[in-house]
Amino acid sequence: MKLTIDVVMPSFRLEEKYVLPVLRLPRPDNADIKFYLMADNPDIVPSESIRQVADNQQVFLYVNEKNLGASGTRNRGISVSQGDWILFLDDDVTVADDLLFRYAAAAMEHPDETGFIGLVHLPPPPGDFARALIANGNVSIFSVAANKPSFTWGATANIMVKRSAIGDTRFSTSYPKAGGGEDVDFFLHVRDHNNGKNFRCLPEAAVTHPWWDEGRVNYKRPYRYGIGNSRLGKYNPGYTYRNLPNTPETILLCMVVSIGLLFIAPCWSIAVLLFAAGSLPVELAATAALLRKRSPGSSFTVVFYTTMLKLLNDAGELWGKLTHGELSRITERFDDTGTVKKNVFFKTNTYKIVKWVLYLLLAALIITTWRKP
Repeated sequence: MKLTIDVVMPSFRLEEKYVLPVLRLPRPDNADIKFYLMADNPDIVPSESIRQVADNQQVFLYVNEKNLGASGTRNRGISVSQGDWILFLDDDVTVADDLLFRYAAAAMEHPDETGFIGLVHLPPPPGDFARALIANGNVSIFSVAANKPSFTWGATANIMVKRSAIGDTRFSTSYPKAGGGEDVDFFLHVRDHNNGKNFRCLPEAAVTHPWWDEGRVNYKRPYRYGIGNSRLGKYNPGYTYRNLPNTPETILLCMVVSIGLLFIAPCWSIAVLLFAAGSLPVELAATAALLRKRSPGSSFTVVFYTTMLKLLNDAGELWGKLTHGELSRITERFDDTGTVKKNVFFKTNTYKIVKWVLYLLLAALIITTWRKP
């Protein structure tokens, strides 16, 4: 009996330069491979070339009647496909000719695996913002297959999962439509339903992903991902722990305290707000100290962008919790490595030490210099 693999590719744009090479990938003789191109744009008009390739025998084209978002479209792809294995690919990756051969060989050699995490290459960073994305860890999941033998989840840009391991699990639609957190949630649930078995890393199955916006500065994505990530602890409480307040949480707490002081000691209300404002340069200094170890030689621009990326991701997480009225989840953190951690309030690292020493100095400066009007 032949190995069966279904390639599921959600797409909003249906760009020929990315889509057609995937649909025309060479296929190994020992596998029956079908392609499911899921267009999540009801107004899209597929090109003539794409329509010709979609023969409804090996290549299927589905156009959603309404925008379902990343989760809903992948779920539809899971439902309409039938193969024993499902290979998820992004609609903007460049593929190597041996990609399907690599996955087919892995599935034949390791049929009991839950799935395989492929490698996602990024081109050399075109500028400081892309360098900051690397330094901040925003793209570390792309290279996880090159650095670990297995992991708890992988980017949907390039990952293959056994259908029987998926079972009834689906991508949650509680995350942002454009993406953010839903892939972590999905693969962790698949892992949980398979006795905590990690996905095997397969670095030889590689694709190349372009830099978003050609590496130009764009803070919407990390903020949106932060909002999405804020739901992870809600739906996966076993992987949460508590930590000291991050900078957006510190600013929020200062604002609350400042309002309270208006009724008790109004002269100190502004002092607390000054501390909140001072937490921003403290964050910059702590990030600079961290990058000095993690990414030596980083320019000030890279340090600044990295600080902004972290602040906006944390702000997105905070906003996601606040908009759902989950005040008790402030200071809650999520561990996507699938391990259960104890609270780490007092676990130190370079970033924490620098940050809290500067916090103490800032507080001492404000207290000793502040005078009642």
